[in-house]
Amino acid sequence: MRTPLFIALPALGLLAACAVNPDRLDAPQGKAFERIVTNAPGVASIEHYEVLLPAREHLRYGNQFSGGFGAYLPYAPGSGLSYRSTEADGRLLFWGLGDRGPNGDSPKVEIKGKAQASKVFLTPDFVPRIAEIRLTPGQHARVTRTIPLSYDGLSASGLPLAPGNTGATGEVALDDRLQPLAYSPRGIDPEAIATDRAGNFWLADEYGPFIVKTTPRGQVLLQYAPGKGLPEILAARQPNRGFEGLAITPAGKIYAAVQSTLDVDGKTKNLARFIRIVELDPVSGATRQFAYPLDLDDYKRAGDVKLGDLVAIDDSHFALIDQGEGKRGTRNVIYVIDIAGADDISARLSASGKALEYASAAELASLKFIRKQRVLDLRELGWKPEKAEGLALIPGGFAVINDNDFGLKSEISGDKGADMGAYAVRDGQLNHQGRYSLKPSQEATQLWLIRLNKPLQNWFSR
Repeated sequence: MRTPLFIALPALGLLAACAVNPDRLDAPQGKAFERIVTNAPGVASIEHYEVLLPAREHLRYGNQFSGGFGAYLPYAPGSGLSYRSTEADGRLLFWGLGDRGPNGDSPKVEIKGKAQASKVFLTPDFVPRIAEIRLTPGQHARVTRTIPLSYDGLSASGLPLAPGNTGATGEVALDDRLQPLAYSPRGIDPEAIATDRAGNFWLADEYGPFIVKTTPRGQVLLQYAPGKGLPEILAARQPNRGFEGLAITPAGKIYAAVQSTLDVDGKTKNLARFIRIVELDPVSGATRQFAYPLDLDDYKRAGDVKLGDLVAIDDSHFALIDQGEGKRGTRNVIYVIDIAGADDISARLSASGKALEYASAAELASLKFIRKQRVLDLRELGWKPEKAEGLALIPGGFAVINDNDFGLKSEISGDKGADMGAYAVRDGQLNHQGRYSLKPSQEATQLWLIRLNKPLQNWFSR
């Protein structure tokens, strides 16, 4: 059982802790606000904000690695982003989104002679939540409140779903002492957010992949799953590569982007030449699927491509983030795409009668893919984080936010060096005299406002 933190505090420390203002903001790791000078074509201005947290939004932590983090971990609201409104005084309001909670890569776990993937969860009781972010232009951006997610009155969890369930990743959840944790029937890994006209939230869940509808208070109303409202083939998503982007068009249709290529039969993640984007009509329940073409010349393997987020410009045009480790380093590229005229691939198969992911380039020559046009590369503007995972339209341009993985990174050392894959957990212990740790990454949550010289609606050549 975790020892309550206050037991170890002297009386004066306890009084000081009780006196902390829950609205006190973090000191920024860098600058709370910075204007970035750029001569990039098409870009009028760039504003960089470090998203600040009030003390009440920190996650209490006092276990194995508290020497590096102290008593708290920072909440990370950058897995998804949606523009809400601009207030009369010019402040911008956004909805941000945290994913399944502080977790780190860890060695495989050997169970009955079989090696299974694992993740270490530092705060297993974490409840995934939505964040309201208020940005004061030229000053700062801050989280003003959060909305926890729940199912039938019970708190959601970030822990994986049990094997055999739709959305199970095959991962073993471990605590920070490498001991197994229980699976959760309410596990959710939210990665994108949008709101409908009634104020309900729609979330992309990476576990399923699922599309989740909640009330404005975060209570789950509906969950669409492969075979239950969504095409069954989506169950072939790569583990932890389910839906990553989600958008709602003015007509009210839902669009969800799988993060990466499907891995049908465990054979197609590097064969496929496209990523699926799904259309859902929440009124009729009808779905369609479209093929987003990959920039295969820029990546070593098709399976390395990851989509970040998706946002609707109108009923057929969207902006999205295309990213991953490319041949020449990390890519974070924003495209405008057009689904009008793209083929519905729901019933399309390869020449051999298998899933379309098996089809060769020659077979796909007649397929009408989603059209795409590059807008800019965030890296060329000075973007440093690995993951640009939230994208929102704002007046005159768009906003981008990074997922900093709750500001932590995992490390391992021992007889096999620093390669995580060279070790295994057996009966709760690392082999090869391994030493595992999670440390602060020093990466803050960053929110960029990028304004363009022409409306994004006019960017695509029609």
